[in-house]
Amino acid sequence: MLTLRFDRVIKAPPATTWEVIIDFSKYGEWNPFVTQCSAELHPGAPIVMQVNMGPFELEQTEQVTQVESEKLFEYRMRPVGRWLYSKRQHQLEAASAQETRYTSYFELRGWLSPLVVLFMGFFLWRGFRRMTQAVQARAEALAP
Repeated sequence: MLTLRFDRVIKAPPATTWEVIIDFSKYGEWNPFVTQCSAELHPGAPIVMQVNMGPFELEQTEQVTQVESEKLFEYRMRPVGRWLYSKRQHQLEAASAQETRYTSYFELRGWLSPLVVLFMGFFLWRGFRRMTQAVQARAEALAP
């Protein structure tokens, strides 16, 4: 089992932070972890990502499960029974009119998760941490 959570207060309104997260075509310009991404904003839609795992790139297709404009974007991998499943969330909350409380959340569970953590845990931790920092930097740079 692996749970990663990174919290930030971003000096940009929730609308700006949300636009950074959902502008999938621009990920290659600012995102060091998910270097390419395409998705539609409705539950059931696929999200196709090119993920930088350090020594290699991995294409990952998952499924959008929740979308609440300017509040929550969630997707999950298709579970492999009880063997392996994951959940990824971008959570946003207004901290003030010009600030966003942003939480980057990822969990990996299932019987195979200890093996995934053993071989890829560091790259997942580093990737999600770097992506969180990049969301903050991008939103603050675009803030009005």
